[in-house]
Amino acid sequence: MRSIARFGMVIAAAMLAGCQFTGAYHDAGYAASATVYTDEIKPRPVYPPYVIEIPDNTMYFYPIFDDQPPHADLLLNSMNCVAGTDGFVVVAANVKNLGSHIVAPLPLLSGDLGSFRVGATVTTVSGAREKVYATDFVPLTVGGVVTLVLSPIRAPAGDIVRIDVEADPDRVVPDPLRDNNTLTWQGTMQAASPHCTAMR
Repeated sequence: MRSIARFGMVIAAAMLAGCQFTGAYHDAGYAASATVYTDEIKPRPVYPPYVIEIPDNTMYFYPIFDDQPPHADLLLNSMNCVAGTDGFVVVAANVKNLGSHIVAPLPLLSGDLGSFRVGATVTTVSGAREKVYATDFVPLTVGGVVTLVLSPIRAPAGDIVRIDVEADPDRVVPDPLRDNNTLTWQGTMQAASPHCTAMR
C-alpha cells in the first residue's frame, strides 16, 4: 500500500515538473510568440448583427456559417409634413426593408441603440439649414414597414422652402445600391396649414 502511494506521489511530482518546463498556452495577449498557435486560424470577416434568414446561419445574431455579407435595402416610400400640437412642423417618413436580412439594433453614431435613423435637412428662405432625425429602436424585419416621426422643426413653416429626407444617414445598414432611400420636397409651405408630401 505504501509503495502504491509512493508511486502516485512520484507521478504527481513528475507531472508538476513537466508543467513547469512546457509552460502554459500563450495567446496574443501574453507574448509575440503566440503566432505559433494562432497563424493557422484564418481571420473571418465580421459583419453587423443580422438575424432571421432562411436557412438560419446565425448564432446570437451573428453570422457563423457563411462569409456572405448581409444585404438590406431600405426603401423610403414617402414623407409627409403636418403641424404638431405645439405649432411646429413635424416630418413623418415611411420606410420599408426590401432586402433579405432583418436590420437588427446596434449602436448608432447618435449614441442611440437602434436599427437605423431617418434624418431630414430643412432649408429656409434665408439659406439656413436645420437637421432633425428619428431612430427606429426595434428590428426592421424582412419586408417590414415602419413610419418614423422626426423631431419638430424649429424654423417657422412659412420660411421652409426645401426638405431633404434620407433613410440611414449613418450608413450602418449594408445597402448595396442606396438609390431609393432619399426624398426631396421643394415648394412654399403655408404657415396656417403646413403640408409637404413626396412619394416614390
